Amino acid sequence: MLARRRPLVAALLSVLVTVGALVGVSTPAQAAGPQVYGRVTDASTGSPVSTVRVLLFDANWTYLKRVKVKGNGIYQLVPPGPGSYHLQFVDGRPAYNTKAYAARLDVRVRVGSGPVQKNVRMKRGGAIGGVVKVRGKRAAKAHIRAVSNGGQVIEVDANKKGEYALGGLAKDDYRVFAYDARNRRVGKSKLIRSVKLRTFRQASFNLTTKPGAIRGFLTLGGARARGVTYVTAVNKKSGEYWVKKVSAGNISLRGLTPGPYRLQVPDTNGYFGGSFAIGSVRAGGKRNVTIDLGTRGGTFTGQAVDKNGVGIPNISVRMTDAQGRVLDERPTNQDGTFAIGGTARQQGGVTVVVFPYSTIQGHTYQAWTSSVLTLFNNQDLSLGRITLQREPDPVTPTTPAPTTTAPTTPAPTTTAPTTPTPTTTAPTTPAPTTPAPTTSAPAPVA
Repeated sequence: MLARRRPLVAALLSVLVTVGALVGVSTPAQAAGPQVYGRVTDASTGSPVSTVRVLLFDANWTYLKRVKVKGNGIYQLVPPGPGSYHLQFVDGRPAYNTKAYAARLDVRVRVGSGPVQKNVRMKRGGAIGGVVKVRGKRAAKAHIRAVSNGGQVIEVDANKKGEYALGGLAKDDYRVFAYDARNRRVGKSKLIRSVKLRTFRQASFNLTTKPGAIRGFLTLGGARARGVTYVTAVNKKSGEYWVKKVSAGNISLRGLTPGPYRLQVPDTNGYFGGSFAIGSVRAGGKRNVTIDLGTRGGTFTGQAVDKNGVGIPNISVRMTDAQGRVLDERPTNQDGTFAIGGTARQQGGVTVVVFPYSTIQGHTYQAWTSSVLTLFNNQDLSLGRITLQREPDPVTPTTPAPTTTAPTTPAPTTTAPTTPTPTTTAPTTPAPTTPAPTTSAPAPVA
């Protein structure tokens, strides 16, 4: 049985990646900020490869984006910010192309504040092919799926003669499954060990067993599920799996190989999913099941109001765990009410923060933070009315009114004619001088 696979994207052709020094690749013109870029070449010829798609995932294998390699072999990806990322290099040619390049599903890269260069050399992958028959007759349009031990998934339909080929395989062990397009017969899967690059392995099928089926209902807290969800049926013996749509709670899975099964159901409408053992499916038989998701996440409810008790619409409500990671975030309703949670499982150390991203109806409010809370499954806890304090309205600077000065016209100055005043000089009569009498002191007597 294949080892447990990493959470990778299904139905991808893989690409073998060799990282080396980047030669002849200049930093892109828009290289400001974090990004990954490089050149993809053929390992044998050194010529650029343009058939490859590059997929970017974050550190938790959440798909972010994909780009196509340009004709000169250059690719460029801009991640959301610095951090650790995973890259996948996938040959975009059809799965039946036996000359397709092999894949490597996990090329790790650490991105800082600037560009990071990753040079990639591609090698031609291995291939598996053969003929699919139903009770000795060629099965037109039969479906074939190969799953590697490392998580690579490749799918293809046979031609009208029942012939198929799966190319672009990396070095690994592969489990190959074949299904009749009309669900009339099924057969055992085949384990192809040690598939090598540039080699072709034969695997043909003669499907003779009648398929089984799983029928039943998906319920949420005892009530029929609404809407559409997707469940995965897994044969616990062979590892085969089928992803099927469940609409309005009706489960109908056909064309299954006999064996013990489990159904993997995702979280649905706030109720927690899980893996459910449902027993064995027999050849030509039908297994009836009812899967009830009875546990849902707890919620915190409340109403954000202003000082007058009026609800504040569209203000943000965020719920974080004990490590500060965001569990849920959503805006309040038009009357300021909210219900947050419903998807996180029971835990302590939860905090709820009500805060504005910007002004709301022309006003800015101060953030409100709850005490440390405990989230319980299947319980709704009311936080009541949360009164948010309004920030003081900013003071608008007063702009002085422009002053207009009327032009000043100088008054005309009239100068009266000046008549010179005649000047008469009085005659000067010299005063008579009378000599003062002189008195002589008597001479001393000897």
